[in-house]
Amino acid sequence: MKEKIAEMKHVLLQLINSYQFFGIDHEDPHTYLYTFYELSGTVGIIGTDKEALFSRLFPFSLIINAMAWL
Repeated sequence: MKEKIAEMKHVLLQLINSYQFFGIDHEDPHTYLYTFYELSGTVGIIGTDKEALFSRLFPFSLIINAMAWL
């Protein structure tokens, strides 16, 4: 069971890292957040609160200017 959870976490982090927000002027943060919630909601971890999961994953989805902002 722990191996399956570890695999799901790894897949979820890869998914989030594949669609990152840079904080560049032409990026739409609302569209980004919508897509972030859609992507991170596709692979859930049993027994985990979705909002807590989103909060823990969000920093991994930011890069460059957006990470500095956070």
